[in-house]
Amino acid sequence: MIIGGVAAGLSAASQAKRQSPESEVVVLERSGDVSYAACGMPYNLFFRDKPVEKLYALSLETIRKERGIDYRLRQEVTAIDPVGKVVSVTDLATGKGYQERYDFLVYATGNSAIRLTAPGFDDSDVFCFKTLDDTRHVKQFIYDKAPKRAVLVGAGYTNLEVADVLTNLKIKPVILEKAPTILPSFCEEARAKVLDKVKERGIELITGVDIAEKAGGEVRSSAGVFPADLVVVAVGTRPNTALFAAAGGVLGTAGAAKVDRYLRTNLDSVFAGGDCAEHYVRQLGTNSYFPLGPAANKHGRVIGNNVANPGRMMEFWGIDQTAVFKFFELSIATTGLNERQLQALGKDYVKVFVDSPTRGEFPGGSTMRVVLFCQKGDGLLLGAQIVGEDVVAKRLDVLATAIYKQMTVFEIAELDLAYSPPYSPVWDPILVAANVAVKKV
Repeated sequence: MIIGGVAAGLSAASQAKRQSPESEVVVLERSGDVSYAACGMPYNLFFRDKPVEKLYALSLETIRKERGIDYRLRQEVTAIDPVGKVVSVTDLATGKGYQERYDFLVYATGNSAIRLTAPGFDDSDVFCFKTLDDTRHVKQFIYDKAPKRAVLVGAGYTNLEVADVLTNLKIKPVILEKAPTILPSFCEEARAKVLDKVKERGIELITGVDIAEKAGGEVRSSAGVFPADLVVVAVGTRPNTALFAAAGGVLGTAGAAKVDRYLRTNLDSVFAGGDCAEHYVRQLGTNSYFPLGPAANKHGRVIGNNVANPGRMMEFWGIDQTAVFKFFELSIATTGLNERQLQALGKDYVKVFVDSPTRGEFPGGSTMRVVLFCQKGDGLLLGAQIVGEDVVAKRLDVLATAIYKQMTVFEIAELDLAYSPPYSPVWDPILVAANVAVKKV
């Protein structure tokens, strides 16, 4: 029995059915949507006539008929009895309740957007950007109402992506951020490139702002009053763990379900994965909370294997905190430990950064800034961040692989990376940064 059918839930169901075809696998999904690619939601706004259902990972028919999964939409689990191994369910279409027994339970309920409680933020022109229904509502509002000005509350990944999209839709965004700076997991050198792009694009970004209220078409704050035809709130998320906790489940980091390396919870035969659960970070050697799609899908695959093979479970190998997002022409990417974590851990580290061209003598190239954090002395790569245009994400993947294999900058500097002017300079930006680091460690 799987509660939640998006990334972790569907991955767990698919893997369990693949490993144990004779098993009955039931997915109970509260929404009316099957598993979907949430990271593509902002970009769907570009296409008026492209339905959000295009973001579905698989059709309902494929899930049910080809994968043999009993996938039920609009089913809300209201209680878990871990002793009797029973869940109570309400069919939201009919209002009728029923119970289902399980041998193994997978808790994969995801997380929810944190909403502002200030007056006016429950108005119909205020949106979050977390679910496909959110996307439907924002999209309909944009194309029906033709807003001209938007206030975005929060300056994290989501609202920076939304600012990009809205600007291209000729909607002028203002970004209000409570913290004193944006992107706290990025170092100053990486953040500076993003702020340069904010200025270049003429986006008003104000930090250190307290929101007072929304009154009609205005957002009132400690930084002044801002006209708004549209408001998007993206100030963080919280794990959906109330149901789990009510059943006696132990919570861990950030209020997520506490799990071991096999993704088992403290409840007998209950696993948890995805955005409602903790994530093991290899470099930290402990659990943290890093709710992104790749980790959720990996969680699901491990859980699916473990419920199908309880006598030979596999561990979740962990993550290295790799992430990337787009902001206009920039790609902004990170992997490994960030500078705040390094300082909190008391690491003796060296930071280097280089600005390098992305290609040789070939049209269309640009520049990127590569930041490396490496251990003083032995040069072990601890973290990396890249901000720039052109091919950023795949270069970061090289550094993510290096962190996974515990490589030093001495070794990275000797990598035999592909060269041709359309793709890189003779000295790839990664090699340039590694060679600078070699001289400083």
